Amino acid sequence: MLQVTVPEGTSPGGIIHVQNGTGQMVQVTLPPDAVPGSIIQIADPSAGNLIGTPQQMRMESPQSGQAWQADIFQNQPKILIRQEFALIEMCGCEAKNRYRISVPQADGRSEGQVFLYISETSDCFERICCSVNRSLTLNLHAGPGKDFPIIQQMEKPFHIQGCICCRPSFTVTGASKAEVLGRIEDPWRCCVMDQQIFDKAGQLKFVTSGSLFQCGLCCPLCADVDFEVSKQGKPVGQIKKLRIDPCECVKETNRFVIDFQGITDPTERRLALASAMLLDLQYFEQNKNNNN
Repeated sequence: MLQVTVPEGTSPGGIIHVQNGTGQMVQVTLPPDAVPGSIIQIADPSAGNLIGTPQQMRMESPQSGQAWQADIFQNQPKILIRQEFALIEMCGCEAKNRYRISVPQADGRSEGQVFLYISETSDCFERICCSVNRSLTLNLHAGPGKDFPIIQQMEKPFHIQGCICCRPSFTVTGASKAEVLGRIEDPWRCCVMDQQIFDKAGQLKFVTSGSLFQCGLCCPLCADVDFEVSKQGKPVGQIKKLRIDPCECVKETNRFVIDFQGITDPTERRLALASAMLLDLQYFEQNKNNNN
């Protein structure tokens, strides 16, 4: 049996992720009498619900008998991405980016229980000399910390932030770089932030776009910044960069919410996450190096 504290913002029948006695993350369903803040006993789920490795996430389709990749977001309609603060940046040094992914609480803006984590792999010399323009790889981990297995990688070559050429891009792969999921491109556009999301075959799947004339771009403390995700001209989702609070302003960290809405394909949801991460790196990441 697992002893679980029911998180705030959850409701009976909701799905949460907890650590079992062996340190693995497991998916459990809250019972009908679950009350936020209370401590309950839940049976340890079977190994089929473990989310520790990509192999454990593969399930058999009863219709075809073939393996398919389960949704790493557990079919949640929304996720919240919160950037972590690195103390070294208070000394004027660029640190590796780290993000926590959770299901947002009832207000849609506060962090819930973290079930995925993003870490950065990059060269120290590039972080110091190139800052936000550096080449890097973002690693998505199947758990609330960087010690959990990597299930997705997002690789960005060197780019020049704000330049009409040398634009940023992501190559999105699974646990292995041989498992290509797609790519994200951010071409230059006049008066609009625009990204094109392609699948592994090079077919355009959807577009993420947002106007440059938004209050949140001028005053991030005052308003959100909205991006529409559209497929064949029809809205299917939304990425929202939330307004920051004074503490986030000092720490120079950001929060994003992805509303998947009509994005149901597991791979397309992964690409939507990659799009949100590239938006942060291109339009909201600040140079934290002290060049003086």
